[in-house]
Amino acid sequence: MTAGTVVPAGAVHADAAGKGGDYVPINQTVLLDTRSGIGGYTGPRDANTVATVSALGVGGVPANGVSALLVDVTAISPTVNTFVTVYPDQTTRPAASSLNASTGEVISNSVVVKVGANGKIALHNQAGKVNLKLDVQGYFTTNTGGIGSGFVPMDHFVMADTRTLPPVWVGPGEPGVPRKLASGETRSVTLVQRRSYGENITIPSAAKAVMVDVAVLGATSGGWLTIGSDSHSASGIDYRPGNTSMGMSVKLKGDGSAVVQLVNAGSAIDVVITVQGYFTDGPTTGAGLRPVDASRLIDTRSINGGAPIAAGASLDVAVGGTNRLPVRGVAGVVLNATAVSPTASGAFSVVEGSVGIHPPTLGPVLQFNTGQSARSSLLVAKVNSEGKVRFRNASSGTVHLVVDLQGWFADAVTPLPIATYSRTSVLQAKPSGTAVGPIEYAFVDNLGQLRIGHQSDPDSFFNIQWTAASGFEALTGQPALNQPGGKPVQVAARHTNGTIWAGSQTAEGAATWGPVATVGGSMAGPPTATVLSDGTSVIFGTDVDGRLWHYRQSGTSPSWASLGSAGLVGSVTAVNIDTGLRIIGTTAAGSVKTAVYTNDGSLSPWVDLGGTVTGAPAALVYPGYRTAIFARADDGSVVVKQQNLSGVWSSSWNGIGAQIAAGPPAVILDPVLGRTAVVVRGSDNEIYRVFEASPGSGAWGDWARVNPDSSDQAATDPTVSPIINSSGNGWVIVYRNANDATRVYERQVPSAGVSVASAGEFSGHTVPAPPA
Repeated sequence: MTAGTVVPAGAVHADAAGKGGDYVPINQTVLLDTRSGIGGYTGPRDANTVATVSALGVGGVPANGVSALLVDVTAISPTVNTFVTVYPDQTTRPAASSLNASTGEVISNSVVVKVGANGKIALHNQAGKVNLKLDVQGYFTTNTGGIGSGFVPMDHFVMADTRTLPPVWVGPGEPGVPRKLASGETRSVTLVQRRSYGENITIPSAAKAVMVDVAVLGATSGGWLTIGSDSHSASGIDYRPGNTSMGMSVKLKGDGSAVVQLVNAGSAIDVVITVQGYFTDGPTTGAGLRPVDASRLIDTRSINGGAPIAAGASLDVAVGGTNRLPVRGVAGVVLNATAVSPTASGAFSVVEGSVGIHPPTLGPVLQFNTGQSARSSLLVAKVNSEGKVRFRNASSGTVHLVVDLQGWFADAVTPLPIATYSRTSVLQAKPSGTAVGPIEYAFVDNLGQLRIGHQSDPDSFFNIQWTAASGFEALTGQPALNQPGGKPVQVAARHTNGTIWAGSQTAEGAATWGPVATVGGSMAGPPTATVLSDGTSVIFGTDVDGRLWHYRQSGTSPSWASLGSAGLVGSVTAVNIDTGLRIIGTTAAGSVKTAVYTNDGSLSPWVDLGGTVTGAPAALVYPGYRTAIFARADDGSVVVKQQNLSGVWSSSWNGIGAQIAAGPPAVILDPVLGRTAVVVRGSDNEIYRVFEASPGSGAWGDWARVNPDSSDQAATDPTVSPIINSSGNGWVIVYRNANDATRVYERQVPSAGVSVASAGEFSGHTVPAPPA
């Protein structure tokens, strides 16, 4: 490391999973200019019209291997206020805008955009007439190869400012005094933040390009500023009177100097350059871009009663966990931010990685002027541990904020190990044109493949249709099954990269399943899925910080949202109660915690029930909405703690016999006898059960093997599920043995006068194995 240089922490990452997204800056390539006919259109574009232009194989853009482009779109002298949307051709135009322009102005913005299947990009003009120009700054690759650069985000440091001392300018006049960039002036600047104390912050010498926000301040007329390592590679910003800013990529010389050249064609101006990150010297370091279809994250005009952001106030915008994004492994997010109807001139700033009350303010990312209808600017920002980016209104007036997502940069993620012999999940679906519903099984095998079994006849355990649902994606841990009201059964499982993947039957009651795809998130434990009383499906998961997340499948764009940290590990348990769900989890120290998740998605304070347990607890809800929690203590004993009718928890954990369990218990309320039954895998890998001595007594009978006649060892912990078949209400115990064969023990309803503890309580079946 060169003396006097600070390289940002985390500057070296292998491109995530070798999936490309590396950036290649190119010299300016014009794809469209309606003033001259470049791109096939001559003259201003009318309102509500679309221009399509070829992007692949044009100029420095290759004909293939391109996942997205970084372009500069310019609106030239619109006849009315308008906005322009840039998107992949032959796709549905998104609601997100790319550029907002006021009547008569010339204004530009950068956009990260995928290319349509036909190799074209579409530009839509919303209102009036306007000339359009589209330039390419660079492209992102589809695969990791010998070209391109990964991205390393930085805090938004101001690295050049014509208004301040010490000077950051090199060339004529240094060390000199701060002065504006004159009309027609060319000036070179070094990108460095010189601190009064400590080392300077600069760009690594091997960086190929930087991502910057260029702010033009105090312009007295419209003009044009270019910034680049030379005139051929320069990017430009069209500015208007007052203040203007724009995010862009700037190609560097490659000599380690981090010197760029500014050329001003307009009035005298001040210039502030805020560096947001840099592109490395090769595809094996830095993070790769994952482009997304542009989507709206927030519009303050449509939330909180339409109130704007107050002067000096901040707003957290959720990004990670939305639009199928993970929360961890996100190096940075590509956003288009728009300031709407500001009452005073100013700027937004972004504070990454902070959820404090008074975070520090860094460089600006979006300048706006009093009375301006709307102003957009591209930016790249880091997210905090809850996947959020904090915007601060650094003006003396109010302003609305609109934020759209265009992509994200993926860091390398260490794969999770594939759990061996994880539990099988079982669910009897609701009847769909039949007297009773089919039984669905789901497990992840030791290769990481999700297997789903469909038993159409609950009386026959020998006719099951299996689906290998996950293709070549590697999953891990127990999957979750649930069925929203009147809809197909759903499955959710954790990928080895920590994201949650989900899918559903092709139709209610069908034996076939649709594709399983990521819904994002970044979970340290397998998911838990359940259904609220109003039919809303919710998936829960915990992250590496012990934070609980929920994914409510409601609205048009479901996303992961944090419910706060409770120090949880592994999976949580959720059971339905009168006000919503009771959530139960375990801490790393083995203490059990519980909270109430209401139907509106809020969470009560956590209650610590103590204990020293291992694994996810099981739970039952008794009449009066009293919850009983069953767990495996760290000595292997099975213990229980429950509420009384007043909701008060018992003071201690009570043991259930002398059985030593190898894993967490499963529990069920026997539908015929009304007695609680507990099932565990013993230390000898046999499956054991115990019944309550009488309903609600809290006293227990003796533990006994489910199969008292012969050994039937389990490789997984058991699952229990209620079922209905021709015999009426019953339940099953399901586990897999060392051969990965699924064993099902069906509860037999005892005849009159036959002791519950006698032999023949359960009938054993071997479910046909999935095809290899």
